[in-house]
Amino acid sequence: MTRTRTRVALLVAAAVAVGCGYVSSGTWDDAPENWHRAFRSTKPDEVVVVHSRYWRAPHFTYEGGYVFEIQPNQALREQLFSRNQLRRLPDAEVAKESRPCFAECPTWFAPKPLDQYEVWAYTDEPNSNFRLLIDKKTGQLFLADYQV
Repeated sequence: MTRTRTRVALLVAAAVAVGCGYVSSGTWDDAPENWHRAFRSTKPDEVVVVHSRYWRAPHFTYEGGYVFEIQPNQALREQLFSRNQLRRLPDAEVAKESRPCFAECPTWFAPKPLDQYEVWAYTDEPNSNFRLLIDKKTGQLFLADYQV
């Protein structure tokens, strides 16, 4: 009887650990798997990720986020706008906004002053932390999102 209880307790503990992010928590910089971790899809071959960071906290609910730097890519840009309801944040709102990272942004993430970027957010999710920054001169794309 106690052996069965022990096995059941171990199975429950393992299920809780796996289901709650304890096993899949961490921070990954420039890992090829970051695209899949963040978007649950395969990265298109034509998308060139310059830098990436994905993190997930060991928490019973999902707490995590990502930041990506992506080379200019018109097809990806069009896809982002066609599949999402995005609104450009006015310059006054951007001026009030801090960098769109949960903690400190990596030094490579949108390193110029924010007024050098078009900053976009979801229209239909006003409390979302998702941001798309597009360098006004180079077209470089920076994606960021987090949930806590």
